[in-house]
Amino acid sequence: MFSVQILFFLLFFVIGLVFGSFLNALEWRLHKKKSLLTRSECSKCHKQLTWYENIPVFSFIFLFGKCKHCHKKIGWQYPVVELLLAFLFSFIFYYHSLMGDFSWLLIIRDCLAVFALLFIFIYDTKYMEVSDSITLGSAGILFVLSLFLNTSWLSMLLGAVIGGGFFLLQFVVSKGKWIGGGDIRIGILMGILLGWKLLLLALWLAYIIGGIFSIILVLTKKKGMKTEVAFGTYLSVATFVTMFFGSQILNWYLRLIF
Repeated sequence: MFSVQILFFLLFFVIGLVFGSFLNALEWRLHKKKSLLTRSECSKCHKQLTWYENIPVFSFIFLFGKCKHCHKKIGWQYPVVELLLAFLFSFIFYYHSLMGDFSWLLIIRDCLAVFALLFIFIYDTKYMEVSDSITLGSAGILFVLSLFLNTSWLSMLLGAVIGGGFFLLQFVVSKGKWIGGGDIRIGILMGILLGWKLLLLALWLAYIIGGIFSIILVLTKKKGMKTEVAFGTYLSVATFVTMFFGSQILNWYLRLIF
């Protein structure tokens, strides 16, 4: 039994590498408005890549971090994202095996959710933008998958209304100065993924995490007091933490105050 678990753990690691590679390509192509159906190319010289230049992590090592054609450096984002998603997918399999709520559909849903959250994290951090095709598209897919897991549709819809409405209110009141419209769509995704109860915890965590990092950036003079921040970055991290540790955090907090 133990050996079978190790094999599945390695399988999810490899799947994570592949999806990490796809995430990198998707992020670049959506930003450049390029078709997803064309073959991968170097982002510097635009030469099409061969199959052995497309192997996650290993191609980066084999090519010494440089393009075979133009010899310009390949960004560290590529192997880091591939490895990060590989570890996250493996973690999801391990988590549900450990928690005793093992379900292949649940694992697939959580892998898709984490893929979307990591995409939001990277895209918003790099471009200060949120891709509606990812946020709303993944929200719709996760809603349908969650229905098959007997998740309350009412809780998800209520979460979507509260999550989207929370940011919509700020957007209207500030006339778009406090937050961007993309945060509204992230709020909808969070509500569907977490339900309204855990959504409140995730929002609280996002502001705590964002506040801590903002203070650090200001103190180190990397950001100013009026500098815009990619809040989607903090929302994605808070959502991930709440997905897997939200109940434990709430139980700890309730024991602390009562």
